[in-house]
Amino acid sequence: MSRHSVVGLHLDAAVVTHVLDPRQQARREEFGRGIDESGIDFLVLGGDHKNEVEPRIDATVAATVLARHTSTVGLVVAGAVVRDHPFNLARRLGSLDHGSHGRAGWLIGSGPVNAAVDAVSVVRKLWESWPGDSIVDDAERGIFADSERIVHIDHSGIFSVSGPLNVPEPPQRKPPVFWRPATEVEQVAARRTADAVILPDEDSVRRYRAHFDPDAARDQALLIDLQWTPGSIPPATEADGVIVRGFTATDLPALLDAVRREPFLHDPRPTLRDRLGLQTAETVLSGGRSAFPVS
Repeated sequence: MSRHSVVGLHLDAAVVTHVLDPRQQARREEFGRGIDESGIDFLVLGGDHKNEVEPRIDATVAATVLARHTSTVGLVVAGAVVRDHPFNLARRLGSLDHGSHGRAGWLIGSGPVNAAVDAVSVVRKLWESWPGDSIVDDAERGIFADSERIVHIDHSGIFSVSGPLNVPEPPQRKPPVFWRPATEVEQVAARRTADAVILPDEDSVRRYRAHFDPDAARDQALLIDLQWTPGSIPPATEADGVIVRGFTATDLPALLDAVRREPFLHDPRPTLRDRLGLQTAETVLSGGRSAFPVS
């Protein structure tokens, strides 16, 4: 499918705390309605740990709550492999993708490059280890799934994981992986690993595209970090879209008005992969020993 100009919002800890204030139930409902109506493609939650004293809500918990109060916007959760094991990340993100009907994404947090690349490989394999179409849900025969098709991944690398995952394959098969590379080494890793790459400006996008052979590149969305200033959001010309950051809870009404555009009309419930214009996710597992072989 063809791309459209993507717009995401990075909600910092203060904005998330404001929106999800348990004393203000109506606030999260109003926020969710406004986000969906604005046509914004996704929200990024977490990954802004500059002030460790500031109270914060876990990004996955926040995304799970917001999934209930939204119906179209993507929910991208930051998760660092130096803190969370890939099995835990695969389970949390897969569960969020099911709960949001295909709207989850993962922003790779800071950490060693080789560990991040290996963790992404593990997570994607785990998402395939329990095929979605293995669920037959046959109540008459008392069969929930064709269990023989649930397989070990037997991954050996920086992380050694046998699997399988205890969550069925997500609706998107592979929720998109976002990476904000801080170095040239990270850019090289992001080129072969990520589905969406976040860069600081349009010059960086031009250099990124010029540095890599487009014929050998992954299908990717390139996004520009954009600091919020009151007024309209300029369209990205070199990139596929922008991520707006640096706004306060007080700025939200003006920001939503500035972004507001025609809703995404291809599907009443589009996935995040759809919104990013990504192709169908590739298969990464071939065969694999059954976790529940039928004798």
